[in-house]
Amino acid sequence: MVMTSLSFGDSNEDMTGLLPRFTKDVPNITVTVGRDALLPCTVEQLRGFKVAWVQVDTQTILTIHKLVITRNPRIALLHNDHRSWHLEIKNVRESDRGWYMCQVNTDPMRSRQGYVDVVVPPDIIDKESSGDITVREGQDVTLTCHAKGHPAPNITWRREDNRDILLNTAQRGRSSGMQGNSVASKSKDEELRARDSDEDEDEDYPGKGFGSDGSAKVVKGETLVLKKVSRLQMGSYLCIASNGIPPSISKRAHLRVQFPPMAWVPQQLEGAYIGQELSIECRTEAFPKSINYWTGPGGDMIVAGPRYEPLLADTSYKVFMMLRIRSVTVEDFGTYRCVAKNSLGMTDGIIRVYEIDSPKLYHPGEVTAAGGETNAEDFEERGGHSPTPSYKQESGKYKSGQSGKGLNEVAGEQDPGKSYGREPEHRGRSTLYEYTLKDPFDHRGPSGHGSGAHTRASVLPLLLLLLLLLLMTTTAEAVCGHSHL
Repeated sequence: MVMTSLSFGDSNEDMTGLLPRFTKDVPNITVTVGRDALLPCTVEQLRGFKVAWVQVDTQTILTIHKLVITRNPRIALLHNDHRSWHLEIKNVRESDRGWYMCQVNTDPMRSRQGYVDVVVPPDIIDKESSGDITVREGQDVTLTCHAKGHPAPNITWRREDNRDILLNTAQRGRSSGMQGNSVASKSKDEELRARDSDEDEDEDYPGKGFGSDGSAKVVKGETLVLKKVSRLQMGSYLCIASNGIPPSISKRAHLRVQFPPMAWVPQQLEGAYIGQELSIECRTEAFPKSINYWTGPGGDMIVAGPRYEPLLADTSYKVFMMLRIRSVTVEDFGTYRCVAKNSLGMTDGIIRVYEIDSPKLYHPGEVTAAGGETNAEDFEERGGHSPTPSYKQESGKYKSGQSGKGLNEVAGEQDPGKSYGREPEHRGRSTLYEYTLKDPFDHRGPSGHGSGAHTRASVLPLLLLLLLLLLMTTTAEAVCGHSHL
């Protein structure tokens, strides 16, 4: 049909190789939407024949010879030396995708055709995709994401914080509908032990409090189904659409999981003595964000002041609470509560502070149970206090389950065959313990010089004399043995 309107040449033209011929085929090209496309067509020996471009799918004549027939302003013809007849499509659109033919009006017609593939980067359809969502703990959640593009985009899901996606979680030892002070049906001791074991496995408590049936870094598909969501699944999820044509695109959906407050007390009993600086700790979890405060032994809310310093540090749905008592008095002994409240309920953790004896003071020069004396440096390092007696024991010398004995008890077990006095080389022994008694009567000053040092200096010549006598005896025995032989 096209060639009927393009019959310009002589149909009886000599067919002995003088007809126009294409030097190359028209190539198939791929172009991104919005770019320009160029379809080359080179014809030799054209002579009086004409070249035309036709869009095959729509049967639209685009150009004839040097004229652009179509009214599409994005179509242009590039020709040179009566050989090159290149079709240019500017600012390519998806409607330009299809077959294009370069033809010569010979009889029969000669032509070459190429395909223009217009690729489109992915684009997420907001109206058909999930946005931010808030649910109660224990409910099922389905996130959806739809995208368009050419080729059809692939959809993948990731967590924005790069953690694993928990596909199916089951709550153990907890109830999604807990209210008030009922943390669980367990006793507080059982709850504390369970949480302690969980925290040992993972510092980011309470991640181990839930059992996971499956998790993955990446989930493929337009829908992401989360079964029985827990607080661990709270966060931002990214729907990523890609089809190999840059750029890929993503959409963020934030999941909020609501649950009533829960409290966890690492240490429920705290001992303190008068004048001590004491810190007690408590951890809570809640969403929406809770109001947190401390109450004292009288049940009143504790506010910051000269005696008390409440501290809070929160991350996501977790809150770390600490109460610092600067100087414990008699009034500070009793029960403290860390309280957390939100719109879904409240809970508290109980800490009991009781009185203990204050530690005894160490004095410089005092004889210790290890047989030595405390020096000024040790005294300063301890701040003049020591909560427990200090026994210097060597590994393997003592039976398990035995406690150290005082100096008087050790003296009662001394061997009668040995003398115990100021000589530093003498040591008192018992069947279970060995104590080094470094001359308890030698009270040296910080310089380290005293009667003990003088005694050690007088022993050195005696040792040298004993060594000389031993050497002479050995030599005499050797001489006698040689004479006998």
